[in-house]
Amino acid sequence: MRHRRIALAALLAGPVLPSGVRADEVDDLTQRVVQIEARVKELDSELKPAPKGSEQDLADRRLIDAQVLYELKNYEAASTILLDIVQKYEHSSAYPEALYFLADSLYLERDFLSSRKYFEAVIELGPTGKRYQETLQRLIELSLYTGDYTPVDGYIKKLGEMPPGKQLASVPYVKGKYFYFRQRWDDALAAFAQIDQSHSYWFHAQYFVGATQVAQKKLVDAITTFGGILKVEPKTDSQKRIVELAHMALGRIFYDRAQFTNADTEYSKIGPRSELFAEALYEQAWVAIKAGEFKKAFHALDLLLLAKPDDPQVPEVKLLIGNLHIREGEWAGATESFTKTRDEFEPIHKSLDEILSKQTDPQRYFAELIGKNLGKFDVTSYLPPLVIKWVKASPDVEHLINVTNDVNDLKRSLDESEEIVKRLDKAITGPQRVNVFPELARARAQATGASNEVGDVEKKLFESERRLMAPVVGVERAQLDALAAQRASLEMRLANLPTSADSYDERLKKARSNFDGVDRALSELNVELASYSAKLVAIEKYYHDTQKDQKIDGQQFTQDVGGLRALEAELRGQYDQLRRDVDDAIQSVGIDDAQMQDEQAAKAQLEQVMQQEHDLGATVRARLQGADRVKVDQIETVLARVQAADHLLASFNTRIDGLVDDRLSEIKTALAEEKAHVAEYRLALSGDTGEATVVGAGITSESFKAVAERFYQIVVRADVGIVDVAWALKQNKTDEDQRLVREEKRELKLLDDEFKQVLKE
Repeated sequence: MRHRRIALAALLAGPVLPSGVRADEVDDLTQRVVQIEARVKELDSELKPAPKGSEQDLADRRLIDAQVLYELKNYEAASTILLDIVQKYEHSSAYPEALYFLADSLYLERDFLSSRKYFEAVIELGPTGKRYQETLQRLIELSLYTGDYTPVDGYIKKLGEMPPGKQLASVPYVKGKYFYFRQRWDDALAAFAQIDQSHSYWFHAQYFVGATQVAQKKLVDAITTFGGILKVEPKTDSQKRIVELAHMALGRIFYDRAQFTNADTEYSKIGPRSELFAEALYEQAWVAIKAGEFKKAFHALDLLLLAKPDDPQVPEVKLLIGNLHIREGEWAGATESFTKTRDEFEPIHKSLDEILSKQTDPQRYFAELIGKNLGKFDVTSYLPPLVIKWVKASPDVEHLINVTNDVNDLKRSLDESEEIVKRLDKAITGPQRVNVFPELARARAQATGASNEVGDVEKKLFESERRLMAPVVGVERAQLDALAAQRASLEMRLANLPTSADSYDERLKKARSNFDGVDRALSELNVELASYSAKLVAIEKYYHDTQKDQKIDGQQFTQDVGGLRALEAELRGQYDQLRRDVDDAIQSVGIDDAQMQDEQAAKAQLEQVMQQEHDLGATVRARLQGADRVKVDQIETVLARVQAADHLLASFNTRIDGLVDDRLSEIKTALAEEKAHVAEYRLALSGDTGEATVVGAGITSESFKAVAERFYQIVVRADVGIVDVAWALKQNKTDEDQRLVREEKRELKLLDDEFKQVLKE
């Protein structure tokens, strides 16, 4: 700031004009300075540290936010907030609830090991906790997923210690289910016996009772139990499914007891919209076969193929149809069925055999393939199209896909966390950090607007002073003109500066609106990418559904589709990067953004030029006499007040920076901790990824071999069926020839006997 050699008394007093000097522009500018001073003082008085809520209030508010997300089934976001509560507000009354909901969110996200740790922390709080029994039940259910049953007896003991009147109604069901899966039949029956028909889990409990009785070989009791389920009208979808399972269970019991009519009746009650429909048809076909009703078996199997052509049992179903044709003596139908089955599945067998024959170490081969595709684990990325659905149908492969998807979810979450950390770090350490706190950003905008208005007043005062000095300028003219030219250039750059917070809001709003067109274009591009992906899926499905009727090179098709998939991934990556760039650009617009920083730099340069011009003009001002000298002194007095206003604004901005840094200190500490956590998790994940690759390779290799063996057996059985038909036809022909020979011999003997006397004569 310029150094003014004006007395403090002159600064505080209003301008003293000589007699006869009229009020003019300088008086107006003086009034503007007074108004600006008042505005800045008002702003300064209103700038106060944000009131800090109590730990309890903060914890309660965040718990409510997390519970809303939990109810919306956004368990990942809920767990993030809940973890923050658990780590920061351990002594608040919200802590127990946050601990339970954190554990349950992780449980519902299938992060079983982490959820168990927090559930056990809830138990450590003691049995007086509101969620104590619910937590024990969750821990028992968790053991069924993890296979670790060691602590379960302790959980059951704790539940048993609860007063009967306070025990939750769901406790017997959870205990009974655990006992059932542990094959503790008597304990299971005792637990389920506590559940009456009014209980919401009565249907489920009764089904487990029937299943337990089957396991105990008490089939008559099981029939009674399952029949009892069918006498009660189900109300929920879950209860309706239990009814369907009861029909299936009765059908199997009647089948084992050779009560085929009853079994067929039960299977027939499974409707075509049920998930159990295909399974029921297959079992119903075997009931018909056992009953010798082959036409009925044909009907059930044909309906199965029509209703669920992709069912994993389809190959065996088609072989069974061929064998039924043999049973019926329909040789042409049997030959056609076996031939079609062989022709359909022999290419799959050959494809699998070819892959295995080329690899000396199949497990290593699959490890390399999975390692390359683990980022987006999908067996379609490295298996031949013909074998994909059969390999995916393997329970082990399905489990592997779930595990690797969990690993990928963790990797994706870590990537997102790193991106968030980077953006937060940029937001709280960059020059625009004031925007983190909207009220402070607005205060900055108001201060900057006032500073711009001060600059405008100063500019006009300089212009008035230069006019008064013009007649007495001597050798200083050239230097003053050069400085004036520099000042004019800088003033032109700063000509349209906003002079209020509202003006800055309008400018920022307009700047952000410039991105609307880009955002719309990106949205349209996203729709096109989604359409492109959908078309690829449709092409692949059409090929797989009609491949036996198409003369298309399967290997070339796979290669072409792989190239298109790679292109899709590349385009998707470019889109994601564009979206991030646009988001960053939108976020970069705000108070203290690049434009405002450039303007502040220009204002600093202007200040230096004006200081030089003012210092150079000191000698010139000393030459002035009379009214002009009085007027210049008045201007100098106002300029001194402008300097005071600048100092006040600088102090105000320093206070804003202090408040921002004070509020950000805790955030910076937390962010540094999160950076360390992310690095730690990344290291742990790399180990899990390697382990998943090794385990996945072993599972895929064994499943691949099992599928290869399965289709080898299917092809062999189809060939055997064709041979059986040919042998049966040949045997029939042989039997017919032998019959004709026997007939011929008998006829000849009859002729011999009839003409024996004639021959003698």
